[in-house]
Amino acid sequence: MINRDTLMKGLTKGDSRVRKTLDQAYNVDVSGRLLTLLENFGRNFPQETEISILKAPGRVNLIGEHLDYNSLPVLPMAMDYDMLVALSPRSDLEVRAVNPEFEDRAFEIEKKIPPYETGDWGNYIKAGVQGIVDELGGIKGLRGFNACFYGNVPVGAGLSSSSALVVAAAMAAVEAGGVKIEPLVLADRMASAEWYVGTQGGGMDHAASILSEKGKALRVDFFPLRARPVSLPEGYTIVVANSMVVSTKTRESKIRFNWLPTACRAATAMLVKNLGLEAAKIKYLGDIFRQLGMADTLRGLQKTFTQDKYTKPEIAAYLGTTVGELDRRLFTTNAGELVPEPEGGFRVGARARHVISEAIRVEESVKVVEAGDGEALGRRMNGSWISCRDDFEISHPALVDLVEIGRSAGTSGSRLTGAGWGGCTVHLVKDEKVEKVLEALQKKYYGKAIEKYPAAAKLYHEHPEDALLALRPSAGARVLF
Repeated sequence: MINRDTLMKGLTKGDSRVRKTLDQAYNVDVSGRLLTLLENFGRNFPQETEISILKAPGRVNLIGEHLDYNSLPVLPMAMDYDMLVALSPRSDLEVRAVNPEFEDRAFEIEKKIPPYETGDWGNYIKAGVQGIVDELGGIKGLRGFNACFYGNVPVGAGLSSSSALVVAAAMAAVEAGGVKIEPLVLADRMASAEWYVGTQGGGMDHAASILSEKGKALRVDFFPLRARPVSLPEGYTIVVANSMVVSTKTRESKIRFNWLPTACRAATAMLVKNLGLEAAKIKYLGDIFRQLGMADTLRGLQKTFTQDKYTKPEIAAYLGTTVGELDRRLFTTNAGELVPEPEGGFRVGARARHVISEAIRVEESVKVVEAGDGEALGRRMNGSWISCRDDFEISHPALVDLVEIGRSAGTSGSRLTGAGWGGCTVHLVKDEKVEKVLEALQKKYYGKAIEKYPAAAKLYHEHPEDALLALRPSAGARVLF
């Protein structure tokens, strides 16, 4: 912990010790943001002078979309855009959370923390704290805390602003209680903790936020969670272009997202049935890929999925079960909600084809990156884009615009990043071409094409600073002071 006024003086005067701490965690100057955070905390909790400061970054996924919940590897990196938290422990179990963007929230830490209404920002605070309660097996050793949250990860952009908030809340609970949880254990727990808000995502976002190292991407494998840093090829910059089309956290968007892991579970069951695999050893598409290998898995996809869409009754008949049993086994979320059937049925085969082909691209990408071949990474990013657009169907016309503009301007690789249906594209750009690519995106998308999407255009004019980000890999979540 540190005295609030002392830290403010250190930031204002450029104290060398403060600067060294920040340089170890960031590629950019965050002194101004920290001063704003401290001022907000002081206004809301003026009596609290001894505080802790922590960061939980967002992430950009370079390649490996929707693979984490299928137990297959991904290659993200943490960003300098993050959620900052100033906090002080309390003597009771109350959590008081403030954020300049939202209404204040307060709740008690208990064995089962009841949620707010769907979409409330406070649910992400509760998710992180509930995750710590679950990891510890109860509330013993925990304390409440006063916290000011202050983030700059663009919301709804596919850069994990929500996961950064969940991780930040969990770390605040850990710091306030003085409990010890290893980073790998924390990252693994946070994957399931975010299910609290109703989505069935995997663990990539939390792993990238917690386990990343400055200057390096992170290869992440799942079930069990493993991670290792990967140095990116020299001479390249990661450019993120925000479409400003927001992927909202509504019930409808959750259903749309949940169709995807549901289809993947159905695909796994159908492959197990058709290929005569031992069901007890197979839970994820990744298990099949590891057991059969690339060639046999691809042949299995062709053999098993002979039509474009499958209804629930058709899937049940294929598996020799009832629709009711199918709903119970495969079509119910971790939050206990039944996933409805999309119009015409599930594109089970196409979803599985994306997952397996994307896994192959990730494995190849790690190899070429470690060999220093940026152009080979770019080609695999381009292949990922086509698969995300056509087989997983998570694109949006604005993302198409950004990818096409980027490729025409000379990127080595361009693709969407994040859950999809809006958000951002990520571009691998040679350093000498960065200025040209940024200029093209600014002129052709933000200066023209974005007007086709009125809500996005309005958001851009309100927050132009969220549009174009030229990035270097940042350090993972940590207590700064």
